[in-house]
Amino acid sequence: MFSLLRRYWKELVSYDGGMSLLMMDALLLVPLIMAAFFYPFEVLIGVGIALAVALVIYEGVALWRKRWQRTHTPHA
Repeated sequence: MFSLLRRYWKELVSYDGGMSLLMMDALLLVPLIMAAFFYPFEVLIGVGIALAVALVIYEGVALWRKRWQRTHTPHA
């Protein structure tokens, strides 16, 4: 049983996919970290604004979906 699961794990699981995506995302953080050394307040303000915009968009979509589902329920 364990040998069958181990064989399927080796055949079906690729270590390239998820790790390569994670490393590409980490590459996007390197310029931000380098900029934070020289312009800490500006980077802090920029990250704060980006997080606030992302939060407002997320909450807006959540409220819109909640309202849309309540008003547009299919009739039985």
